[in-house]
Amino acid sequence: MQLTSRDFTRLKTFMYNNYGINLDKKEKLIETRLALIVKRMGFNDFSSYIDALMKDKTGEMVAIVVEKLTTNFTYFMREEQHFAFLRDKIIANKMKTSTSGEIKIWCAASSSGEEPYCLAMTSHLALGGNKRFRVSITASDISRNVLRIAKTGIYSKEKVVKLPQAWVKNYFKQTDNRNFEVIDDLKKMITFKYFNLNDSIGWEKSKYDVIFCRNVMIYFDEPTKKKLCKRLYESLKPGGYLIIGLSENISNLINDFERVEPSVYKRK
Repeated sequence: MQLTSRDFTRLKTFMYNNYGINLDKKEKLIETRLALIVKRMGFNDFSSYIDALMKDKTGEMVAIVVEKLTTNFTYFMREEQHFAFLRDKIIANKMKTSTSGEIKIWCAASSSGEEPYCLAMTSHLALGGNKRFRVSITASDISRNVLRIAKTGIYSKEKVVKLPQAWVKNYFKQTDNRNFEVIDDLKKMITFKYFNLNDSIGWEKSKYDVIFCRNVMIYFDEPTKKKLCKRLYESLKPGGYLIIGLSENISNLINDFERVEPSVYKRK
């Protein structure tokens, strides 16, 4: 099954206009990764598949494309220094300068849940049982499939082995010989929801103390990055922090963020 230049252009334009994902120069990657899926779904060619994709109102077909063409690669404590910054600078400073309050965190690309659960564990430890403060986490993703996985909070022992043993003991319950489930107290800290970062609506509803948007902008071109940075800036409280991936950089973009350290930026 071959992807024609016309169908590649149709798919590329659709994904860019609706999701901000830049598929330039990825024609062969698309053909390789989607051909088998297209056949399994009962389509005889890419053209009819793309027709159906564009008409699909459920979002399920788009979710498959996103999962196949982007990397839902994640693990517990990935880029660990960011969790240390949350613990030692953001939460610790909040507890020093306020007598009580809520700390609102947005994990803007939650994938299968490892990142938001690490945020919950880090926050719980940082609070140290202090009942005057509360941490709430909104975890969103463009793939409903990975959100379903994340909501279960169930991970194999190979996954949790990267965590400190004390964390596994205190924050997980073993469900069988191979799997561990996040405890309910942590699950209650997190609200999972579908959200498209390229969507123009839904940004004005909440203001966050910190936004984790890591390893997302690698799929966007510069105009899309600029638009996203503006929206992320406006979604933060004054003095709030944006944390991006260690391999990412927004200093070269025209934006109002103040660079604190590599991959950490602050709203002025």
